Amino acid sequence: MKFIILLILLIVTHVIYQWPYFLYIAYPMWYYVLVFIASFIVDSVPFIGPPAWTVMVFFQMRYDLNIWIVLIVGVLGSALGRYLLSKYIPYLSAKVIKVEKNEDIQFIGQKLSGDGWRIQLFVLLYTLMPLPSTPLFTAAGMARIKATHVIPAFLVGKFTSDMVM
Repeated sequence: MKFIILLILLIVTHVIYQWPYFLYIAYPMWYYVLVFIASFIVDSVPFIGPPAWTVMVFFQMRYDLNIWIVLIVGVLGSALGRYLLSKYIPYLSAKVIKVEKNEDIQFIGQKLSGDGWRIQLFVLLYTLMPLPSTPLFTAAGMARIKATHVIPAFLVGKFTSDMVM
């Protein structure tokens, strides 16, 4: 299954890289939509893959896009992808992950589900560090933590860390 997903990502990346430049001249806003879609896809995959900021940098450099619009659109796509990941990961983990590991991850996720400000502070600090956020959203999703406790801090931290990169 991982091989098929990686193959699809490779094909999509190749097609995007070979995209004709006349489309850029006629429809420059189309590339921002592609930044959103690519960031969404990269961050909705349940295993650790390329970071979304590399996708944003690729589009910005390849098609000479406005870096601030790329950053805003890419972070929004990334946040939506992580939201989707946290919603479907409990169903996927029940089928794929061993029961013992599933219980361990749920335990970690429930430790995160304390007060609202504590989890937001943890998510903010976590996303400011150069660590993948896939494990964080996997644990949060498996513990069924409300997205309203995680996503706002993720948006701020992701925007800040991607801006620095």
